[in-house]
Amino acid sequence: MNQTYREAYEAAAKELDSLLIEQDRIEERILSLRKTMNALATLISQHGGKDKDFMDYAGARLREIIDTSLTEDIHKIVATAAQPLTASEIRTELRELGNGLAEQSNPLATIYAILNRLSESGRAHETVKDGKKAWERMSRMAEAFGQLKRKGLPPENANVLPGMK
Repeated sequence: MNQTYREAYEAAAKELDSLLIEQDRIEERILSLRKTMNALATLISQHGGKDKDFMDYAGARLREIIDTSLTEDIHKIVATAAQPLTASEIRTELRELGNGLAEQSNPLATIYAILNRLSESGRAHETVKDGKKAWERMSRMAEAFGQLKRKGLPPENANVLPGMK
């Protein structure tokens, strides 16, 4: 009976892992589509005429489709990046997404503050790229161990993590 439970557990862990990989692929695609929509909205509004105010419409339409925060956008950018990103590179990515950094008096300071919070919460890892601070996604295992640590669980409970034996 215990073996049946263990097999069911392992099957669930395998499916969860597969779904998380699919979720990453979907998040990358969503970011790509947001960048495309922002670029197209810019082109439409630059061609004047009755579409001169299209950027306002496009921003409202995107917010209607997807409700996101600056913190969520930064986390998604870091999580889907193939390599570590500096704060300046993240700012560029945010601009391509059409994120409203314009209302920030010091966008880089805001980005740094959010990255530090993401790092402290175990959702991003600070590293160095070309002599500058950069951030990358924590591995799934590191994120899981960080969650255990924050919950006060000792390392010997790590075997409850999916995929661990």
